[in-house]
Amino acid sequence: MFSSLHIDILEKTPSTIKLYLRDVPLHLVNSLRRTILSEVPTMAVDYVAITENSSVFYDEYISHRLGLIPLKSNEALNKYKPPEECAEAGDRGIFSQDCFVTLRLEASGPEKGVLTVYSRDLVSSDPDVVPIYGEIPILKLIKDQSIRLEAYARLGRGKEHIKWSPVSTAAHKYIPVITLNSEKCKGAECSRCVNACPKNIFEADNNSVRVKEDKILECTFCRLCENVCPTQAVKVSWRENEYIFYLELTGALNARNILIEAINILSRKLDAFIDELRRNGVAV
Repeated sequence: MFSSLHIDILEKTPSTIKLYLRDVPLHLVNSLRRTILSEVPTMAVDYVAITENSSVFYDEYISHRLGLIPLKSNEALNKYKPPEECAEAGDRGIFSQDCFVTLRLEASGPEKGVLTVYSRDLVSSDPDVVPIYGEIPILKLIKDQSIRLEAYARLGRGKEHIKWSPVSTAAHKYIPVITLNSEKCKGAECSRCVNACPKNIFEADNNSVRVKEDKILECTFCRLCENVCPTQAVKVSWRENEYIFYLELTGALNARNILIEAINILSRKLDAFIDELRRNGVAV
């Protein structure tokens, strides 16, 4: 399915990745994007058993916060059963070790002042599944207030709840192509496109206007340059089957695992679809 796909990494940080995709149709790029958002599983708290809570925070408020704390999930993909099996087990109150990770929390307020309980205070039964960020506040306690609970995390998918999505942003855009008609362009005499472009893609030089090639990928297709040009010398278009693919990660999975898992899931779905067509007598 992706045999002819070419990928270049334009930018990579611990929390983001920007790819240059070539020779891939739009429908496959969008399918990959949607699969990453809704199908790639990660660990997140799904059930919370609170045995003591004398704080001013409601049980539901605390549970909701626990569910939104991103958990490391790179090792969990191969260690725990798939979401479909574990969701049913949790609904029956069965929190087996092959499905769930237990995170315990116990804290009491100080004699003076205020104690802020953070995500780092959660004690996990699996060292491979712990909060990614230790500074996420959960609640505050003062004297004579305490909290004791057990939270159960399992693999889930973004289509169940966004807390299981491995990314906070998944987007793609066309590769821009900006052409200047030298016969129509008045050069430096008319620098309206230079001043109008919010990304500073044009520059006036030696009585001419040119495109900065190192900035062209920043074009957002706003077409302000086209709109302000009095001679219609500027034309903004795009390249077919070439895209910038951008992911902002929650940290639950690294970019490599997200992309590989998404491609594997999408391939399995397409194979199952083809098999179903064949069973129904459709020639494929």
